[in-house]
Amino acid sequence: MKGLLKLLAPTALKAISTANPVAGMATNLIAKKLNIPVSSTVEEIETHLEQHPEKHEELQSVELEIKKLTTNLEGFKVETADRQDARKMQVATRDWTPKIFAIVALAGFLTYCFLITINPPIDAAIPNLIIGALTSLVSGVSAFYFGSTNQSGKK
Repeated sequence: MKGLLKLLAPTALKAISTANPVAGMATNLIAKKLNIPVSSTVEEIETHLEQHPEKHEELQSVELEIKKLTTNLEGFKVETADRQDARKMQVATRDWTPKIFAIVALAGFLTYCFLITINPPIDAAIPNLIIGALTSLVSGVSAFYFGSTNQSGKK
């Protein structure tokens, strides 16, 4: 079967048919948009679509959401692989440069926060900008050494 679903939502069909984290979310999204049970099979989804052609547009919106999810997942995989490669290089070369950079970044961040707390500026725009940049820098350093979650990208 899989003809109508393949035509209207190929990304959704691929997500449902494979074993990846998006599969369950894809099924749930389709079920919610089409008002069918979450446990529906691909054949049941297609039968429902054949019986209710007015729901084709809703399926298209699900297709876009699933494309976004799969793109985010692929980006996260690439980012994680890149970080793992950097960690492997660090272990293999035992280079002190990343460690020194991490210590200087953390010390600079803490020192700047301490100085701003002791002597708060009248106009906080520039200090807030600097604190934001330093926070981002320290976050990257901590993600390199201690790992990271994908939750920050979902905010």
